[in-house]
Amino acid sequence: MNNFYDFIVIGAGISACTFASFLNKRFSDVSILIVEQGRRLGGRSTTRQSRNNIMLQYDHGLPSIRFSQHISEDIQTLILPLINSKVLVDISKDILLMNEFGILNNSRTNDKIYRSLPFMINFCEEIINQSINPKKINFLFQTLIKSIQRINDLWELQVNNGSLIKSKNLILSSSLIAHPRCLEILNMKSLPLSDAFVLGKDKVVDSVLSETSKLTYMKRKTYIFHVKNLGVVQNFKHKYLQVLFSNLIRDDLNFERIIFHRQSDGSMILVLHCSYINNLLEIDNRKITHYLLSLFFKHRIFIDLFLQARLIDTMDWRASQPLKPLLPKELQWSPISKIGFCGDWFDMNTCEGVESAMYSSIRLVQLLN
Repeated sequence: MNNFYDFIVIGAGISACTFASFLNKRFSDVSILIVEQGRRLGGRSTTRQSRNNIMLQYDHGLPSIRFSQHISEDIQTLILPLINSKVLVDISKDILLMNEFGILNNSRTNDKIYRSLPFMINFCEEIINQSINPKKINFLFQTLIKSIQRINDLWELQVNNGSLIKSKNLILSSSLIAHPRCLEILNMKSLPLSDAFVLGKDKVVDSVLSETSKLTYMKRKTYIFHVKNLGVVQNFKHKYLQVLFSNLIRDDLNFERIIFHRQSDGSMILVLHCSYINNLLEIDNRKITHYLLSLFFKHRIFIDLFLQARLIDTMDWRASQPLKPLLPKELQWSPISKIGFCGDWFDMNTCEGVESAMYSSIRLVQLLN
């Protein structure tokens, strides 16, 4: 691995991959290093592979992508090839809403809801594959940033294996590295980005650090179930389905949504998302099954799946909530310090979520000389 790059991008989620791909299209000879704490691309949209059964893969974070009716032309250039190649498929009709009376209805929305096939990680992979000169995009996974310094107009980052990597420009595609909660999550004593600056030297960075310190997050727990019975799965006609739960169910049981994802061996993974405002609670496996059977008592096809489902994994994570108000676009790039920021924490007019994150990344590239 080289230790010097034109750009170092922290985070490997959708905004980072969009930035790297779009930058590569504009400046094909620029070297880029994407540094990621996780094992793969994707960030919240990554796909997890079971350690006990490598045949099983599942999307435990972001389960779908919502696009508004008026997406920008630049985003269209990225997603239309994926739609045409069936990597990105419209699942708007496969989003159902379960109410407290056991009634399932279609979730009505004017926006288009997509998922990437076969897994959500493929969305990031295909965005990177659209680059002009992919050899210039490098990756460093399972890597933590231990310190950040700016010395002689260069960024110097020390990572957890002791290596020092340098770049002319630094891009933060995740608000985590700029938020005090990373101290606990990454087991640090001080915020690396704050340590790199003297207060008052760069107003853009000062503003970003001040505003991101106000970010809140929601605690989430994900339960992953596996249905081995191929006959039961075969009777379930949906290849991919999401069921959202009503607000009353969320308040009572903390259930947010459940994802049904058919596997390559014919079995099925069920991913139950739970969200918590305060304490993260552990729900007994038998109680989860009991609750699901009670909610879906009118729908035999679901009952059969739940009776066969076996818990194979759980995950605890924290989802940052959007800033209110969102950061203004003027804070995306500091020409003084050669540092940029992108993600869904910026105000991109009317779009939000993944669309906002992608748009912010494209806009950031357009700001560069």
